[in-house]
Amino acid sequence: MGLLGFPMNLVVNGAPHLHKGQGSVAELLAEFHAAPAMTALMINGEVVRRSGWESVRLAEGDEVELIVAAAGG
Repeated sequence: MGLLGFPMNLVVNGAPHLHKGQGSVAELLAEFHAAPAMTALMINGEVVRRSGWESVRLAEGDEVELIVAAAGG
């Protein structure tokens, strides 16, 4: 649920996403099964350093880019 207890509408990697958490980066990564150590994050066109993820709160309508590194060959 968002800050007011309601799901919030985000755009994640160009697609609509209904976020059901409290707006934390950790919750969003969990929804996408993305490992934090393998993920880079942009919110509304701004790179967010991993050291700042704890203090970031997502808001209704935010545009998020999750760039997840994949191992393999």
